[in-house]
Amino acid sequence: MTSEQTHAAAEETLRRLYVYNGGFLTQKRVRRILALSGYDIRLGKPADGDTVGVWGHSPTAPRGEKVAEKTDTPIVRVEDAFLRSVLTGRDGDDPLGLHIDTRGVHFDPSTRSDLELILTEDPLDDTALLNRAKGAMADLQRLHLSKYNAFDPKVEAPAPGYVVVIDQTRGDASIKASGCDSNTFKEMLYYAQEEHPNARIIIKTHPETKAGHREGYFTDTDCTDRVSLMDDPISPYALFEGAIAVYTVCSQMGFEAVLMGHEPVVFGQPFDVGWGLTDDRKPQDRRQRKLTRAQLFAGAMILYPKWYDPYRDRLCEIE
Repeated sequence: MTSEQTHAAAEETLRRLYVYNGGFLTQKRVRRILALSGYDIRLGKPADGDTVGVWGHSPTAPRGEKVAEKTDTPIVRVEDAFLRSVLTGRDGDDPLGLHIDTRGVHFDPSTRSDLELILTEDPLDDTALLNRAKGAMADLQRLHLSKYNAFDPKVEAPAPGYVVVIDQTRGDASIKASGCDSNTFKEMLYYAQEEHPNARIIIKTHPETKAGHREGYFTDTDCTDRVSLMDDPISPYALFEGAIAVYTVCSQMGFEAVLMGHEPVVFGQPFDVGWGLTDDRKPQDRRQRKLTRAQLFAGAMILYPKWYDPYRDRLCEIE
């Protein structure tokens, strides 16, 4: 078989993914990860056996959703994985992995995403898998790796004994999906102070807010003699180490707090609530299973994402 025939045969095995968002076409890394995951990005009208690709619940997603509805075509929702890059996507950094979900979006509780299905139905009892999860969890903490990673190792955490309140960017789709808004953030700050009357409250700003890309929900006007903003490029793991409590709406940092052994107070309904590892102020009743931290990590960071090795141009495991 010639190289041209091999290439043609490989293309035939890919499932056609019709998109209506320019980012799928211009972002080479996203296209490559999707191709390696079995999808061939196309323009036009889907036919039987095809799929429609949309980016999460982005402003452009309704375009694909309308086409999918009219043509009765399954939707594949794509999002950045939980370990993404050094700088943010808005700063031009490419992702190291994607969530390619055939059922929903991990942060939208209105549907059961592929991730929720894994956390609900997968046995998650394989010793080798859980040992991998424990090892990878330890590596992320040792290396201070988060979704975005422009941390300064010289930045030190405050003296221990504080409460961390996690800010997010305004307009984030995960906040709307959880049925939350600016009042939710005000409520979160109120309860953080009420439930810890003698502790300092540190509001951690989002990296995109620090970079000037998007506003957060908290500003200097929220600061008092015991409430302060922190926008220093500090590792979440360093920050959580000295915290006595963590409060979040639906930030991924809440998940990282779980990995650090905290039981964060959660006011939204992100993927990590409902498994017995968080203090849920807005419970997700259909999630009744109790998971260990290693099981949650195995589902969210090993079984669910597609990780990409940019040096060898291939899919890989999280390690």
